Amino acid sequence: MTTMTTHESTATPHDTTAGAAASRRPTRRSGRRRRWTGLAFCAPLLLLVAALVVWPIISLVRYSFTDYGGLTDPVWVGLKNYRFLIKWQDFHRIVLNNVVILLGLLIWVSVPFVLAIILFGRRGANVVRTILFIPAMLSPIIVGNVFRIILADDGPVNSSLRAVGLGALAPGWLSDGDFVLVTLALVICWATMGSGILFYTSGLSAISPSYIEAAKLDGANWRQIVWYIYRPALRPITRFWTLLLTVTTVTGFFPWVYGLTLGGPGVSSTTLDFAVYLTLNQGNQLGRGAAIAVVSVVLVLLVLSGQSVMRLVRRDGDWS
Repeated sequence: MTTMTTHESTATPHDTTAGAAASRRPTRRSGRRRRWTGLAFCAPLLLLVAALVVWPIISLVRYSFTDYGGLTDPVWVGLKNYRFLIKWQDFHRIVLNNVVILLGLLIWVSVPFVLAIILFGRRGANVVRTILFIPAMLSPIIVGNVFRIILADDGPVNSSLRAVGLGALAPGWLSDGDFVLVTLALVICWATMGSGILFYTSGLSAISPSYIEAAKLDGANWRQIVWYIYRPALRPITRFWTLLLTVTTVTGFFPWVYGLTLGGPGVSSTTLDFAVYLTLNQGNQLGRGAAIAVVSVVLVLLVLSGQSVMRLVRRDGDWS
């Protein structure tokens, strides 16, 4: 009995190891099978993204190094289009226009934040939010054309100011090169305010009421609740909204400019995406327009990279 017991104790580790190895093999095979199955399901979507996103970007970069009018074959010119943009003074103003509007929109982020908090949980708030969201549902070109009529030099706004003796306060909303960019930014801010309120309201709904009740029991006032509870809890919404506005600054202003100002007077309200349109359709310079589009993409990436760096610095520094 003793010998048998010793033999069994000696053979058991080997058998256990072999059994464990054998049991792992099917698990690894099934894991690989699931992985390949998942890739097979994702393949059509990946091909669609490659065809509609990746390849157009590659073609855009390639055309930016050519002189291409659309009717003839592209001619490779290297960095000629980019050197032209560096020397083109109007392009400097166009980039500045985008930066100014972006700064205005980023400052405007706080307005939907405050309005969402004020309206949250109040009677009739849904009606107010619906009214404020209506401009976001309308076509920007339609909104732009309506405001072009309202803000014309002889339009209803200036006519009303002159009628009450305030003609000196009636600026050239769309005809003054120093004021038209402010007008464009204000119209865009007004039209996007409802979307911002909607995003922040969804974030407020996810905050547990127990946090607010506990803060009130500790003697916190409204300002402290906003700063120490709402602000940190809504920080992901703020990041998303800021990201959306940043991308819109370069890629989404065309309908507003087209409907409201057509980029004028001069290039006082021309944005990068509208400059691409003018270069491609009126100047018939596809290579130069592609170069402007590439610069637009690079600017967006730089801004987004800056935001990511600031977020990492804030996380490492534990900013409140």
